[in-house]
Amino acid sequence: MPGVLRRDEDDRNRPRYDDRADLVQIGSTSWNGKKESAVEEQANGALYANGMDHTRNGTFLNGVPATAAPSTGDPLSVLNNLSGQLPPEIEHITVGYQPLSKLITRLVQETFNGLTDVINELSEMQSTQLNNHAGGSHLNNHINGNGHSSTSQGSASKKLRLLDFAQDRRAQFIKTLVLSQWSRQAEAVGKVIDLKVWLDGQTRILDDATLWMGELKRILSSSKMSSPDLKTALEVLSTGKASWLPDLGYIPPEPLSSRQLLKALRNINTLLSIRLNLHENIPHAFRSFSISSGRATFHVPEEFEVDLSIAEEDPTSQLYFIDFRFLFTPSLLEIPAGRLRDELEGKANDVLKRDGLHGCYNFMHDLVLTHKISILKRQAGDMARRHWSENIRVDAVHRSLVIQYWVNRPGGKSWVEIGIKKGRRRTDPSWSDNQGTPYIALRWMRYGKEVLDQTVKLALDTLSMDALLKQVIAAHTNHILRNIKDNLREGKLYSKKALSLSHELSTSEPAACSLTLQLTRSKTITVALEPISGTFAISPASPANPDLNNLLHPATEASSRIAFLRCVVAQDEVESCAKCIAWESLKTINPSIETMKAFFPRDTMRIGFFRVPPWGMNWLLAFTTSMNGDFWWIVELPVASATSEAVLSNAGLQRAFRSVHEVPLYDATSYVKKPSFELLSQVERAAAGMISRLVDTRQLIQLDVPYLLQSFGTDTSLRVPSLYIRFTCKDVPPSSRTSERQTLALANETVKLSYHGLNPACSEAVHVAEARLINKIPNIAALTSSIDSDLAFHPASGAFAFRLHTPVGTSSIPFFLERMKRIEQLLRFLGILKRCELQCETVSLSRLVFIYATEPKPLKAAISYAIGAPMKIGLESGNPHVRICDFLTTLLNGEGGLEFVTTILRLTSPLLRAMAAIESTQEADNVAILPRSTQWYQIRFKNPHARFDIKLRPRRDTLMWYVQEMPNKEGPRDEVFAEQIKALFNGHGDGWEGKRTGIAATIDGVEGLLKRIDELVRGAKATEAPDEKGTTNGEGQEGRDVVVLD
Repeated sequence: MPGVLRRDEDDRNRPRYDDRADLVQIGSTSWNGKKESAVEEQANGALYANGMDHTRNGTFLNGVPATAAPSTGDPLSVLNNLSGQLPPEIEHITVGYQPLSKLITRLVQETFNGLTDVINELSEMQSTQLNNHAGGSHLNNHINGNGHSSTSQGSASKKLRLLDFAQDRRAQFIKTLVLSQWSRQAEAVGKVIDLKVWLDGQTRILDDATLWMGELKRILSSSKMSSPDLKTALEVLSTGKASWLPDLGYIPPEPLSSRQLLKALRNINTLLSIRLNLHENIPHAFRSFSISSGRATFHVPEEFEVDLSIAEEDPTSQLYFIDFRFLFTPSLLEIPAGRLRDELEGKANDVLKRDGLHGCYNFMHDLVLTHKISILKRQAGDMARRHWSENIRVDAVHRSLVIQYWVNRPGGKSWVEIGIKKGRRRTDPSWSDNQGTPYIALRWMRYGKEVLDQTVKLALDTLSMDALLKQVIAAHTNHILRNIKDNLREGKLYSKKALSLSHELSTSEPAACSLTLQLTRSKTITVALEPISGTFAISPASPANPDLNNLLHPATEASSRIAFLRCVVAQDEVESCAKCIAWESLKTINPSIETMKAFFPRDTMRIGFFRVPPWGMNWLLAFTTSMNGDFWWIVELPVASATSEAVLSNAGLQRAFRSVHEVPLYDATSYVKKPSFELLSQVERAAAGMISRLVDTRQLIQLDVPYLLQSFGTDTSLRVPSLYIRFTCKDVPPSSRTSERQTLALANETVKLSYHGLNPACSEAVHVAEARLINKIPNIAALTSSIDSDLAFHPASGAFAFRLHTPVGTSSIPFFLERMKRIEQLLRFLGILKRCELQCETVSLSRLVFIYATEPKPLKAAISYAIGAPMKIGLESGNPHVRICDFLTTLLNGEGGLEFVTTILRLTSPLLRAMAAIESTQEADNVAILPRSTQWYQIRFKNPHARFDIKLRPRRDTLMWYVQEMPNKEGPRDEVFAEQIKALFNGHGDGWEGKRTGIAATIDGVEGLLKRIDELVRGAKATEAPDEKGTTNGEGQEGRDVVVLD
């Protein structure tokens, strides 16, 4: 209402009071009818507001007397009093109203609080310029128009803030003014509202009265009593029954006896037999029936049994439904009593009445087919929610069921359709009336195409969606694995049974379907498909699984992936074994397609290149693998590429190959072998032999020397042909000819060069050269026992043979020429040793070992010689000549050669033995032996101080050792020792004689002389002071030097 504040909604249930003191109740008069006095009293404030029980002259404000009028007993007077009384005043609506004064009070309070906040806010603002006037005066002056405006930004902000507040409050007071002016008409509007509420209440009372009257009429209708049926009552009372009333069965009939019951059942059986055999047209499906217990049981295999009976003897009367049973699992053993059975019984009786047995069969048959589809659908749904989740999709279309399996596999979709099909069954052509009989059929779609020759059996007696789907998946798995097997057998590895390949089949369990195949001799895998998801499962695990599972057509494409896997595994095994024998796998080589087609078979799937370290840079081994076998090849690189830095890069190796040759390793019936150390060693030997034959034949072609490759080596597994060379001295290159006179002339000018594998120690190719000399070697028979295994002579025929060790890739022809020169040199050395009467222990083309002394123990010397290199002499550890080994080597390569060395060895043997004995008896720091040459030696003793000089000099056409004592520069020594030395130089002994200043000894006597000197030194006592032990001059420092030669 305008001018009145509304209360909250929760104030509606509070007591209603009239807060308007300026309003009067309409039609309010006193009992004496003096309306003017009432109005006057109201004006004077005599009447109270807010609905309180204040009375005036015994009368309430709404006209009800405050106290009951005294009864006079006159009805007329009472009636007159009631007729003068007005009806009760209309209830005044005051819910939610608030006085205007409260609004004004709150607005004033809010304005005061806001002004206080504005003043506080203005006091906190900092002004940039302070005026001379106070804040209050400035404000008054501004309001009155007398003050001057501030130019500071702070003052402008304060003014603006104060004006905004004043404008907002002014708008609120204007609204309050409008409300106060409009509230002057609130009295009239309040009366209209009260009247409207009163009228709505009267309307509701009228409606409730009408509804109550109608409900009362409806309830009273059941209480009415109908008119009596006198006719029916008369008949019932006189006869005890009414003919027109049906028998409701309230009174049960008397039970039949066992005899009566048996007789009745026999009669029914007879009537059923006569009717079914003579009068009924029985459908083919109902031909199998039996009659017993008053019912005919029709048996339909894998579907149902139904019991029918009759109610009348008339053959044309209706047959009635008795019972029904399913003949498949899972299903109910019997249909329980209830709505389902009632519906089935009613529908079956209707069909029997209308269409007879044919209609009954069609109805029951359709029911069973639909129920079977429903059971399969429920099973498929359970599978999709459980362990087949996200791998099958089930769709039901009308009375058909579609199950898509392997939904996550790429490529075409595969599914199974199970539905009801009309027409003749292929499996039962004997039916004559089944052209339109429906039956459950299965259609298998594989990758979107129907499989017409499918062998999946739909078991209708035991319904199992899991077993059915497993049959389909097993057939699908067998199809994929069979195609893989057929495709793999197109290669020789599996068609020739070099590797095994077997297929395990199963028609009901897809997990039992597998394909087992040998990838290599040592590795076998099993390929299967996971039944639920359809993914390939290779056991043991293989990196080919992702590739197989991404194929769009696995039946046709999986074989190529497995073949590639076989080649990868074969190459990996070869590379693993290659690492064990230090082959270098070249991963960066990637030949172009043109190069592969030009040098390797077209069916090659994988190729690996290896570098054998001893072979050099221009020879490689290549391993190729395909479905037709594993093969090894020799790859020759161009010389320019092999010697450049680009040989290690991809570009340098793939430009071109100079030549490629197959290694003749396997026999004709072998396509694959197990990689092993023995196999790769055999490959290396065979490849090295082929390389040697290639470079040998090329050099012979350059030299224009006739040759012939014939037969094979002695090792049949190598299959490297032997090389027959027709060779003469004029064919020798100038660089290989010797300066000495050629003394070896070959018979028939023919040399046979055969390959005998590799030397395990140095990985060099081993060749055996066989030839025969024209001139026989005299006395060679006596030396054959001491010749090493690399050289052999046949004294009777003059034939000889020797081994050649050449680096792989290097021609053996230059080595052959060098060996011929060594043979010539060896024969010359053997002549020298024979003249010197020295015994040869070992004879070879590079080393000669002979014994030059036998007492007290044998002493050996070894001569090592090579063409183009200086000869060396080697001595065993403990040999006394070790200290002059360097001097002997110099003499060996000098003009005297071996003959002079053997002379020196015999002359110095006693002397050096004696020196070795002195070193063994003396302390290590007390003696020093210095060889100046092979004929001059010095012996220095520290305690006592003594130095002896020994030289080999000729005397009277003989060679003798001359021993002299060198001057002592290290201070005085023991007189006893000095006298002993003097007596020694004046005395004589076995093989030696003193000459006062020296001693002359024979070759053998010098050993006894040195032993005597050693005894004198050891017997002398040291006379040097302890503090003088370590004091020596420069010569003494040189005397402590010990030279040890190995």
